[in-house]
Amino acid sequence: MAQNNIESTLHENRHFPPCESFYKDSALNPKKLDALYAKAAEDHESFWGDLAKQELDWIKPFTKTLDDSNAPFYKWFADGQLNVSYNCLDRQLKDNAEKTAIIFEGEPGDVQHITYRMLHEKVCVFANALKKQGIKKGDRVIIYMPMITEAVVAMQAFAR
Repeated sequence: MAQNNIESTLHENRHFPPCESFYKDSALNPKKLDALYAKAAEDHESFWGDLAKQELDWIKPFTKTLDDSNAPFYKWFADGQLNVSYNCLDRQLKDNAEKTAIIFEGEPGDVQHITYRMLHEKVCVFANALKKQGIKKGDRVIIYMPMITEAVVAMQAFAR
């Protein structure tokens, strides 16, 4: 029988905590994160339901957080309706319009900072171009693009 001389690295236990300056500007610290994790583990439906109600704008609010009637094909917020693009962009315009939404680093020296306002404008232009092409709600659209800012614009426009 062959000897087992290969070291397995499938189980990684090292921990790399962020530096203290990261926590200074963050809404979370390790203690708050542990408390959130415990709350989520204790009652995941209430945790995610409350968070979704507090942090997302709903077109039609959900009435049931988790539908597990057809496990393992779970449905979260199944009877609710929201606009992902609105939640990502539009709601940021009130207080964070000039805040950086995307930092893109392309070729060496090519760094772009795109604000929420700029991103929103580009997404609206692209979404209107899709409408002019006859694309409507429910249509399937496929893109093949590198990871550039225009890919984010396209995906957000599709979500509109």
